[in-house]
Parts: sequence; structure tokens; C-alpha cells
Amino acid sequence: MQTTIAQPRAFLLDAGNTVVFLDREVVAATLRDQGHRHVSASAVAQALRPATARYAARLRDGAAHEDGWRAFMATLVREVSVPHEDVERSVDALRREHDRFNLWRHVPKHVRAALHRFRATGRPVAIVSNSEGHLDRLFARTELTDMFDVVIDSANEGVRKPDPELFRRALARLGLSAPGCLYAGDIPDVDVVGARAAGLQPILIDALDQHPSFTAAPRLPSLAHLADAIGLPPASG
Repeated sequence: MQTTIAQPRAFLLDAGNTVVFLDREVVAATLRDQGHRHVSASAVAQALRPATARYAARLRDGAAHEDGWRAFMATLVREVSVPHEDVERSVDALRREHDRFNLWRHVPKHVRAALHRFRATGRPVAIVSNSEGHLDRLFARTELTDMFDVVIDSANEGVRKPDPELFRRALARLGLSAPGCLYAGDIPDVDVVGARAAGLQPILIDALDQHPSFTAAPRLPSLAHLADAIGLPPASG
């Protein structure tokens, strides 16, 4: 059954796994540079589901974003058959590359097109993300800066999702109240729970088909599908 969603007053979006995605080629190349010549981008892709599940579980247990990040990477590294004794060293190498240029640097063409469709409505578009304080730099390097009216990065705010305060700050900076605004993100216990607590309409972006039985909010595979569900015209050009 096709999902239909009313056009919102504003689009609030998560960053990782909603707008920007792990660059699998870079992860594989970084691990190969550590001597693990067998690691391929396709192997990294296969490891994403268990790694993402581990990250979500750590956040659900109250872990900080950094702890969740390292749990994600440790799970991914083990899943691609890096020997146990090399896991920590490999995670450290990935962290160095992440600090140099956020590993969630891949922006699929369909995401760029969806963002243009959102912008064409004339409604505000904002980011609300648990991150490390460098999203502005990431968006500049990926040529996304002009797509967003407001960027809320938890590391700069001292509060993180699912605390509804992070969403409320985004709304305040947009000059809006919550009714009629939506939030799209990829983790049910963080994004859906937090957005709903702030009075926003939550949308689950499930790019990895990680939550097939989820029914607590509309579940869509991408922002492109969200734009379609709202009935937005295709991006021009």
C-alpha cells in the first residue's frame, strides 16, 4: 500500500543514514591500508546491518555518541573478518580518517534530488543530528550547505536525541512550532521517539530494511520516497 503524507510546514532531517551515508569504498580502502587486503566495499555493505543494530542498541542503553560510533565500527570490522587482535587498531585508523573527513560523506544522487524537491516547496529544511560538532564542515565539503536553513549538531548543543530539547531548538531557530512539521531519521528509539516527544510527525527512513515490522510511524526507504509520498514534483534538471 502506498504511503501518503501531507506536505509539512518544515522538513527536519537526521544526517547519518538519512542524508549522508557511510562511504563503503573509503572504509574498505582504509582497512586494506592496515594490511587487511581481503576487505571489499561489498563486504562493508554486508556488515552495515549488524553494525547499525549495535549502534542503535548502544544509544538505547544510554551510551554517548562516541561510544556508539566505536561500537558500530568494531562490529563492522569484525563482520568483515578482521582478526580479533587487530580490531582496535583498525577502528583507530577509521577514526583518524573520520576525523580528517567524516566517513559518512557519501550523498546518493536520489538524496540530492529529494533535497532539491524539499527546497522547491519554499518550506524550511533543517538538520537535527547526534554528531561530533563538525556537520557544517561536512556539508560544505559535500556541497550541501545551501540545502539547509538550520543545522543542529548535538555536540555543539550539549544535548542529544532522543531528548526532545534538540528538536525544539531547531524549531525555535526556524521560528516555528511543532504542529505540521515532520522529522525523518533512521533509528526508531532515537529519531521516532524523540521527534514524537517534541510534537513532530516522525518518519522512519529505513534504507537498510532493518525494521520490516515497524508500524509506529511511516517507514520509507529513502528521502526520495518521502518526497514521492508527499506528492512533490520531480527535481528540475
